[in-house]
Amino acid sequence: MIEETVKQMAIMKGVGFGLRDVGTPVLFFSTYLTEGEAALQVLFYDKYVNFIKKYGVYDVKGLEGKPVWVDVDGCIIAVNSPCII
Repeated sequence: MIEETVKQMAIMKGVGFGLRDVGTPVLFFSTYLTEGEAALQVLFYDKYVNFIKKYGVYDVKGLEGKPVWVDVDGCIIAVNSPCII
C-alpha cells in the first residue's frame, strides 16, 4: 500500500522560542490535527522569520492558536507554511 502526503490544517499550541537542545535559537510548538493527534515542530531561522512576518505578531506567544498547513505522510506530521485565513 502506497501512502501519499496530504496537506491539512493544524493548530499551533505550546509556542516557545529558545535554544532547546539544538544550540541555536529556534521557534518550537506542537501542531494539533485533532485533540489527540499532535507533533512537535522545531523551526530554524529562515522558516521561523517567515512565520513571524506572515502572522505579524509582536511576540511569538501571539502565534498560540494560529492555524498552519502541515504535510501528513503516514504518522509523520511536518509543518509546511502559515495558514492565513
